[in-house]
This record gives sequence, C-alpha cells and structure tokens, in this order.
Amino acid sequence: MNNCSRKPNTELKRQLLKSANTHMISTTTNTHGSGLFADSAELLGAVIRYLKARASLFSIEAKEAGLHYGLAGAFVAAALVLVFLGYLFLIITVVFAIAAALGGGNTWIGVLGVAALLHLGGAFGLVLAARKKVQSGAFQITAEELTKDREWLTNFSRSH
Repeated sequence: MNNCSRKPNTELKRQLLKSANTHMISTTTNTHGSGLFADSAELLGAVIRYLKARASLFSIEAKEAGLHYGLAGAFVAAALVLVFLGYLFLIITVVFAIAAALGGGNTWIGVLGVAALLHLGGAFGLVLAARKKVQSGAFQITAEELTKDREWLTNFSRSH
C-alpha cells in the first residue's frame, strides 16, 4: 500500500477523533446550571459519542489491518508456491544430470523413480515423527500437576 492511499484514511481517523473530543468537551461544559440530572445526561451523551467515535476508529483500523495481513498471507502463499516449483525443477534438473552422467537414454526414468522413493520415504518419516509428537501430548507438566492436585484433593476429602 503506498502512502497516497493511506493518507485519506489517516486524515479521516484524525478528523473522527478531533470531532469526538471537541464535541465531548463542548457538551460537557454546561453553563446553564440546569441541575445534576441534565449534567449527568449530557455527560452520558458525550461518553456515548466518544465511545462511538472510538468504535468507528477501531472499525477503520481493523479493516486496514485485515487488508494488511491478508496481503502478507497472500505473499507468503505465493512464495510457498514458487519455492515448491523451484524445488520441483531443481529435482528434475538433478535427475536428468545424473541420468546423463550414467549414460543418457531412458536412464532418467530409473533416477526419477529413485528420487521419488527418497522423497516418499522422507515424507513417511516426517509423518511418523509428527504422529509421535501428537501422541506424546501437549502440556504434560500441567497435566501431571493437575493429576497431583486431584489426588491431593481426593486424599484431603477422605481425611476430613
């Protein structure tokens, strides 16, 4: 996002806050002396207008943040696609280089098969490692402490 497209939103935010703050100050200074109820009503109205302005500001900034992080996520996704394609082309290049070194012809089919098996083996190993991590569970120490607490409470309730 360039500075030109951000400037109107920044100006809108400043105007929104300025009008809310000015309106709150001008409405809370009651010079008529019309009583506590009127002063309280004016103060409540000013607070509501102030909160409404803050909510509007939050809404504007939330939309901007969503766009900002949405674009960042799109860039990361595009980068991952490009990395995958780069890796794929690199593997194909290495396969054909090895095939050419081994004599050319249809040797590339065997080399490509070996590369595929190596990658599938690596993927299988990573799946097993992930499965082991998931089965080991998270928050082990917390779970142990909760078990100890439950046992202590059970023993305490039995003794009293």
